[in-house]
Order: sequence, then structure tokens, then C-alpha cells
Amino acid sequence: MGKSIRRATRGNTSIDGKWGFAADCPYEGTIINLTVLGCAIHNKAGIEVKPGQIIRVRFWKPHKHVLKIEVVHISLKAKGMQAFGAKFLDLSDEEKDTLEQLVQLFGEPDTGK
Repeated sequence: MGKSIRRATRGNTSIDGKWGFAADCPYEGTIINLTVLGCAIHNKAGIEVKPGQIIRVRFWKPHKHVLKIEVVHISLKAKGMQAFGAKFLDLSDEEKDTLEQLVQLFGEPDTGK
């Protein structure tokens, strides 16, 4: 198989937030990378997650949005941290716009290398 083509701009981030299996999002986490399609979350709590699970994530305080995501990858070893990858589900156009702005705002700039 050839190289996989990235479908969205990815920004390396360090956005603290909360996540969980219900809207109360009791577990601590940090979004370590973000696209409009999904994110990787440093699982600070070490809670077991499985591919296909639907969880909630809250990370943008001014809007107090709780976004629904589906776990895609587990046990990612990103920057020496236990992390999982997830894709966003059921996003509104406004939420997509906000995510795009976050990628541009918090993401590492493209150095052209």
C-alpha cells in the first residue's frame, strides 16, 4: 500500500479538557493533536477505552460544548504518553468552523519542511 493521504490539516496542540462516557466528562485529558475530523487525547486518567466506543469531550470553555467522538485507535504512544485517537461525530457547521479556528490558532505553524 502507498502513503496515506491526510484528509485534513492537523495541528499539534496542548489543550486541556475533560472527557468521559457521559456528558459530565469526569476524566482529565489533553488534546495533543487536532483536526476538524478528529483528535488524539492524552489519557491522563488511564481509563480503558476501546475502538468503537462513543465518548464525550469538553475542551473549549467559552462555548461549553460537549462534542461526541468515536474512539478509533487506542494505546497511541505519542510523545511518550498514553493516548487514544478519535473521530468527531455529528458536528454542526459552527462546531466545524470552531475546530478549524482552533487548529489554526493552537496548532504548530507549518515550517514548509
